[in-house]
Amino acid sequence: MKYIIFQKFSINHLFFLLFCLVSISRKILTYPIFGDDVQKSGYFFINYLTVLSHLLNVIPYLIIKYRSKRVNKKEEDVKTTNLIENNITYNYYDKEKSHKSKSIVKNTLLVSIFDFSGDAVIFLFYFLNNDSAAIEKYSLKTYLIFNTVVQYIASYLILKTYFYKHHYLSFGINFFCILISLIIDIVKMIENSITDYQYYLYIIIRLIRVILFAFGDSYSKRALLSEFLSPYSLLLFKALYEIIFLLIFSIPFIFIKAEDLYVNNESIFLGFKEYLTGIKILYSFLLFIIDFLYDLFLMLLIDKFSPSHLTLAFFLDALGYNIFHMIKNSIEKKNNDWSFYIIFVVYIILFVGAMIHNEVFIINKCGLNENTKLFLDYKFNREKLDNKNLIPEEDNDDDENLGEKTEENGCILENKTNKIEENY
Repeated sequence: MKYIIFQKFSINHLFFLLFCLVSISRKILTYPIFGDDVQKSGYFFINYLTVLSHLLNVIPYLIIKYRSKRVNKKEEDVKTTNLIENNITYNYYDKEKSHKSKSIVKNTLLVSIFDFSGDAVIFLFYFLNNDSAAIEKYSLKTYLIFNTVVQYIASYLILKTYFYKHHYLSFGINFFCILISLIIDIVKMIENSITDYQYYLYIIIRLIRVILFAFGDSYSKRALLSEFLSPYSLLLFKALYEIIFLLIFSIPFIFIKAEDLYVNNESIFLGFKEYLTGIKILYSFLLFIIDFLYDLFLMLLIDKFSPSHLTLAFFLDALGYNIFHMIKNSIEKKNNDWSFYIIFVVYIILFVGAMIHNEVFIINKCGLNENTKLFLDYKFNREKLDNKNLIPEEDNDDDENLGEKTEENGCILENKTNKIEENY
């Protein structure tokens, strides 16, 4: 009996790797544009790039629309021909279509509100904060673990997913790692003598932002399932809504005077020219493309898998970025902090916990396999085989042929279930 059973690899799993590569590229690319100290105008510029990059989804959306339109046109021609031949004409008001349009507007609007609010709330803090050094002393390691737990809870509340034994084991791993990371965060805050209230206010806002994004991801899955939207069309809806939100949100900042490295008691928009001159315009264009790919791969992961699977992508991203830093510091002959190695191990443990939660591998012990998809499919196949064995034999030739086919299918099915049974 195998104690650990791995799920089969599919081509869709490559999206995890693509997301990881794009996310790391996104972080690396921000440095030549904004440097170590991102200014207020820089945060606003990032918001504009992110929202406008969603408009690029119009390209794949139109391609898919064109291809589906050609297929639908052929089907419509066949239907029209049949109606004319049978002398049938009709007019009706499609109430169901009208209701569906309202539902699409509602669900896509909710996705846009959650995602835009997550960006807006953090920008407001950066704009109103008058001590940028307060938030640059130390970055909490607990954010990623908190995001993981919130993703699972949001899926439970919005998508009505259920928790079973293997999920509770995953929660146990997460809470254990939260305790370790919290101890490290507290020690580092004491070492850095962080007493500024704005730093702790920043922590609260970051946690709120994580919650907003997690609920936005779950509502994205709900919209994809209930409205039969493609990831490209959903992102296009998001772009249209968020552009409206951003324009309304930007109006007060036209008149409010700001102070940063590139803006001297003027409108914050004047700082944009700093990021669109010289070599920075090329980096800004590359970041624009990377932002588009980041959100696209994020939405594809939600579409192909689930919001809970995003935790695998986030931990893979964190591990990849930490490895990049280890290599970079090694080349520059810099020493990594003691907490770096502990957190790296913690992320590996959490990645394993995320694989357990999302059934990438199944622990075939202590009932941890009972409510997994693989085990439920196995039980379904057994019941299906038992039902086929109960079909009575008939005397006529047609039913005999049907019986022979059923028997053949039953043998094939039995062979498949026997292979699964060996794993248990």
